[in-house]
Amino acid sequence: MPLQLPDNKSFAYYISAVDDHGLDGATLAAGQTDAVTSSDPNIVLTPDASPLPAPDGTTSCASGKGTTANPVTNRGPITITSHIANADGTPGTNPAGAPIPDASDTVTIVAGLANTQGVLFGVPA
Repeated sequence: MPLQLPDNKSFAYYISAVDDHGLDGATLAAGQTDAVTSSDPNIVLTPDASPLPAPDGTTSCASGKGTTANPVTNRGPITITSHIANADGTPGTNPAGAPIPDASDTVTIVAGLANTQGVLFGVPA
């Protein structure tokens, strides 16, 4: 679900794997890892040393914290991508041998609380 994030806030992320029955909380195969990346360096993602469960208790295959770098200049959607890889770096595969597709969502940086006033007048015509 897309997230609107004030430019002075952080957010926790939890990535869960889904099994062939559609149930969240599946485990990755031996040697597989999940890397979470941002398309913009203004969103800094710091993974937890070991994945933490989501607030609802669902097992995660990746978790961590996202923060904004200052100054944030991109006001458009920033893509956050989760990529599962095998130990040898190839794309992660499911039990049938098919590649597990990347999952992505967006973060949009929005203005936080007022700190000062903006410009009141435009450029004279």
